[in-house]
Amino acid sequence: MKLLRLLLLSLFFLSAMGQLPSQDILALLEFKKGIKHDPTGYVLESWNEESIDFNGCPSSWNGIVCNGGNVAGVVLDNLGLSADVDLSVFANLTLLVKVSMANNSITGEIPDNIGDFKSLQFMDVSNNLFSSSLPPGIGKLGSLRNLSLAGNNLSGSLPDSISGLASIQSLDLSRNSFSGSLPTSLTRLNNLVYLNLSSNGFGKRIPKGFELNSNLQVLDLHGNMFDGHLDGMFFLLTNASHVDLSGNMLVSSSSQKLLPGMSESIKVLNLSHNQLSGSLLNGSDLQLFASVKVLDLSYNQLTGELPGFDFAYELQVLKLSNNKFSGSIPNDLLKGDSLLLTELDLSANNLSGSSVITALAFCELSKLCLLIIIIIIIIFSWLCSV
Repeated sequence: MKLLRLLLLSLFFLSAMGQLPSQDILALLEFKKGIKHDPTGYVLESWNEESIDFNGCPSSWNGIVCNGGNVAGVVLDNLGLSADVDLSVFANLTLLVKVSMANNSITGEIPDNIGDFKSLQFMDVSNNLFSSSLPPGIGKLGSLRNLSLAGNNLSGSLPDSISGLASIQSLDLSRNSFSGSLPTSLTRLNNLVYLNLSSNGFGKRIPKGFELNSNLQVLDLHGNMFDGHLDGMFFLLTNASHVDLSGNMLVSSSSQKLLPGMSESIKVLNLSHNQLSGSLLNGSDLQLFASVKVLDLSYNQLTGELPGFDFAYELQVLKLSNNKFSGSIPNDLLKGDSLLLTELDLSANNLSGSSVITALAFCELSKLCLLIIIIIIIIFSWLCSV
């Protein structure tokens, strides 16, 4: 009995002197057990008991960021790690702010206790092999500002609790296997600047309300299975500069024309590979694409004649291929003061007016057409010599 008391007293004394591993260190050592291959030795050769700083945080361990005696960050990006890890142990890191281990070969799950990571502000585990659904506890991370789970094997639907990410500014869940409809609560993340849900299996209608987020700059939903009409109010009111809804099953909001109007904030618009129909625009809305720099409407069912686009002084890329446009190519398509157009694709339509003289008239020695002119001259000279 005396020996047991002496042992407990010794342990208490050593702990008080800071000679026992802290809770943070024990959590990191538990995480380390899942690492199978570390080609650079960045973790396995550094994270060991012999190099422990007994103030509670191992500041000498590679990839560990300390704040006083607590672990504030675990940064293990681009190391070629192969591991099967249990992220739930990080719940014991009570002051953890950042977890970043992108571009490795790490398997595991997004833990059910993710909501216990109370201090977390940045999490990037993109381009790994994580497989699970997104647990409802994700909504408890009220301090989280940046979340990237892109390029994994995550599946299931997004929980409504995602609306609890009150501080989120960047959310990237692209290149996974998520499915189901998007929760309308997603539109209430008012601090969101960047939203990328592309290359998943989301379906049904895109929820209304994204246009009410004045901070949203990038909305990327391409490569899903969304259907229904384009939301005219979104295009009228949004402050977003980059909108990509390509590769879905969307139809025009009107049977007569593509859009009822469009915000001047949109600089990049990709609606390609959908089921859009109607005319591009009519005489009353010539300024519809006046501020756009990149416009891709290829692989749809748009009809009618092409406008000259002489009103679009910022246009750099115009892709209208694989539609049903008819009539002649407008002589002033590439005219304008800026001559910024560097890429043009009108192929696979029902357009006429493709003679050498017409092509030269379009170009007016712009950057785009200089190469075209050279090729046309070579071909024309060859034909004349035959």
